[in-house]
Amino acid sequence: MSLAIRDLVDAAVAGRPVYISTLRDRFDALPASEAFVLTAALDGFADDGPAFTFRLPRFALLAADERTMVTEYVLAGLYNIISTLGGRGLALRADGDDGEGAELAVAFAATFGIGETRLARTGYGRAVNVSERMDEAISAPGTPSRGRFRVLDVVPSPAASAARATTRIEGLCALATSGMDGTAICGMDIGGTDIKLALAVDGQVARFLEYDWFPAAFTQIDQIIDPILLLVRLMRLDAARATGVSDAAVLAGILAPAFAHGAPPAVIEAAVLAGESMVPAAVALDAIGVCFPDVVVRDKIVGGEVYKTRGMRNHLGAAYEDEFRKLSALDEALRAFVKPGGVVGIVNDGPMAAFTAAVEAGAVDPAAIGAGVFAHTLGTELGTGWVTEAGEIPDIPLEIYNCIIDLGSYPERQFAPDDVRSVNNFNTRLAGTLQKYTSQSGVFRLAAKYLPDEDPALFAELLERGLLTVSDDGVLVPTEPRDLRKPLLEFLMSAAEQGDHPAVDRIFREIGEFMAVAWLESRWLLDPAASTRILFGRLVKRRACFELMVAGARSIAPALRLEVADDVMAN
Repeated sequence: MSLAIRDLVDAAVAGRPVYISTLRDRFDALPASEAFVLTAALDGFADDGPAFTFRLPRFALLAADERTMVTEYVLAGLYNIISTLGGRGLALRADGDDGEGAELAVAFAATFGIGETRLARTGYGRAVNVSERMDEAISAPGTPSRGRFRVLDVVPSPAASAARATTRIEGLCALATSGMDGTAICGMDIGGTDIKLALAVDGQVARFLEYDWFPAAFTQIDQIIDPILLLVRLMRLDAARATGVSDAAVLAGILAPAFAHGAPPAVIEAAVLAGESMVPAAVALDAIGVCFPDVVVRDKIVGGEVYKTRGMRNHLGAAYEDEFRKLSALDEALRAFVKPGGVVGIVNDGPMAAFTAAVEAGAVDPAAIGAGVFAHTLGTELGTGWVTEAGEIPDIPLEIYNCIIDLGSYPERQFAPDDVRSVNNFNTRLAGTLQKYTSQSGVFRLAAKYLPDEDPALFAELLERGLLTVSDDGVLVPTEPRDLRKPLLEFLMSAAEQGDHPAVDRIFREIGEFMAVAWLESRWLLDPAASTRILFGRLVKRRACFELMVAGARSIAPALRLEVADDVMAN
């Protein structure tokens, strides 16, 4: 038995979280006589990547359940590295060990499915799939991609720290807001419950549209692509109306049914076809910008392991890889709607949030963003974005939502991922990832955990309203015939805003705690110069919820500063 970890194993068994940062701090304090060091170094996409060290207790000193937690700690750390930074391979080296290093290397190769097909990989191996697809996407045309993630025999030399740039980001606002006269631009934010679109003409917003959908239930790639293209066709016709290319009043009447809230796809398609027959040569847009909830590199969607494509992965099986390439080619399909030389840009919603924050904050005080901007979107998932001091979005997966932060909460691992009580990831089934802690799923999970005992009347109301169902299948949020995830979240946020619900306050404070652990993990993985985290999304749109999160975050990381991207930030 080890005093360094025994209480943490007991806490996990009792259903309490055991943060990965807590283990790291404990192990870093171990004396040399009780520890060994494991070094993990990445073979990066461009050159040798960074090296990470794990100080670990000697296995001979551990009880069986303690050894299990230490092994999981290492595998979780390696998973977080690959999920965040990607890479073409990984090297492991142990110093001062008694054979533990070799044992951990074998565990890594086995649990990450090194050498397996992508279809066969589960759990940790999903991060390897993303790295391999990214490798294929960024390989130069005509040059064969290595295409397989490798376990290296020799640790590469740690990459030298890059010099901190402090000037280029300060010009982002002027760059992003100039040259708008005479342009028509369509922006899209593709989420897990809706697609939001905005049309800007001459630099002014001319239309906003929200389209509800549930992509996780789709079984074919075209079910994702077709609505996106249809909505772009609609916005292109609206640009024709706004710029007076055709009879604006008549065209507006034709398109009006498509802009009605909740308009079904058939109504939208009918309006678009009628509009296109009236305006055969519709306005070509100057630019289309798309935020897509997956790993995106150089305008190519390359991840393929997110919740939104779960239904397709399960349905298509071995055919999924070829089908997914259609989605990777979305940028090419969108080019049909822009002018020659026009721009089609696709990026993950997290980096776009960081870029937006940089532009808005830089409009008032360019010096305030000199350290770069690090942002999160809190909604269906946790999005993460980083604009460096050089004003660049790094070509890395940055799948922070997939990072494992909790190595405890053992009782909550027994539930299937779709059960709101579960801490298991929807895609990988791995326990303790941020997906079930800082997104709407985290709110639902904590509501099911705390409300039955601490606020039974409120929990009974959730059941009476049908926002949660309890059956032999578990505790679930209905998604058919109506998706009730947004109404459930709105109900809980409203309860926090109204006050007099201490259990609800506890939920949002704990979300803040999880954000603080995410901050600690991102510092370990990336060491960004920006220490502030700017929060976007549905979870922070009510001030009371945000302030509860701030209080929870400070209890874990007093140095963390959280800012909300609300109307005050819009400049």
